[in-house]
Amino acid sequence: MKEEKALNIIAGLCSKKEYCTQDVLTKLQKWELTEEAIRKILDFLYRHQFIDDSRFAKAYAEDKFQFNHWGKQKIAMMLRQKNIPSDIVTAALESLNAQTYDETCLTLLKQKLATLPPEASYRQKAKLIRFGLGRGFDYDTLHRCIGQLLSEEENSGDI
Repeated sequence: MKEEKALNIIAGLCSKKEYCTQDVLTKLQKWELTEEAIRKILDFLYRHQFIDDSRFAKAYAEDKFQFNHWGKQKIAMMLRQKNIPSDIVTAALESLNAQTYDETCLTLLKQKLATLPPEASYRQKAKLIRFGLGRGFDYDTLHRCIGQLLSEEENSGDI
């Protein structure tokens, strides 16, 4: 593929959706462009703000949290797989609303608790912790939310 055609295609893609540098680089390499052509295209995309890893990381974190209900650790892991620098990952995770984060965790745990069979509370707690860790929530958040959830359950008389 010619350099100009590749630039037009990738610029069009980047104008419709956020891409990180790694995703763009992978696409360009699949098109078998020379290293010099790839460098020129990436330089153009940076200068004209078609790609910005910081903007991508914030959008990615917000989308995965809001729509997939992922925790910060799972989001961070996925961003690191896309070779996003650690400082950008940290900034993207800090941009997530802390109150909404805890509310989402609590809502997910309530939904999971409703599907669990009635059994000893320590078994339920262990299952909820495994579920939450799998979703990418950190242990401190899970501990706080499970404590709140179990105290609500005890107060309502369900346990």
